[in-house]
Amino acid sequence: MRLFAAIPLPEAAVARLEILSAGLPAGRPEPPENYHVTLGFFGECDRHLAEELHLGLEEIRLAGPVSLDITGLGMFGGARPRLLHAALGADPALVRLQGRVMSVARAAGLSARHARFVPHVTLARFRPGEGGGADLARWIAARAGFFAGPWSAESFCLYRSDPGRSGSVYTELAEYPFTQ
Repeated sequence: MRLFAAIPLPEAAVARLEILSAGLPAGRPEPPENYHVTLGFFGECDRHLAEELHLGLEEIRLAGPVSLDITGLGMFGGARPRLLHAALGADPALVRLQGRVMSVARAAGLSARHARFVPHVTLARFRPGEGGGADLARWIAARAGFFAGPWSAESFCLYRSDPGRSGSVYTELAEYPFTQ
């Protein structure tokens, strides 16, 4: 099973992003029920590895909630964009949480990538050659000042990702509160 850890968004943030994404002129919009802030993608895991990961994630604690806010839009992929996202402010508590999640993944035996953490919410995915063009550039420019939040997250979750015809389907497997 494909697993990842993420912070789910509150309904108010999901609603704001859903309105923001309306009329996107290119790409495949991410379903609003899939909006989240990824802390770590673990890929394919067998049941034993999933259990090790779960036990480690259960031990993560923070002093309090994590403050999240959306600070604009961005694209991943450089000259060949592959993804449109809502950018999040890099709250130090969020960065520490992501580091702890990845440490747990490595301790469980996963070979986690050492990529720089860029907190974001995926809004749309593009096929090769689809993420450019004047219409999309105008659409993004018209929404450049988008801001939402702040809101407080008090937990994160472990999700299973199953491929589907119109994108992946995410199923929450466990929730981990930051404090006890």
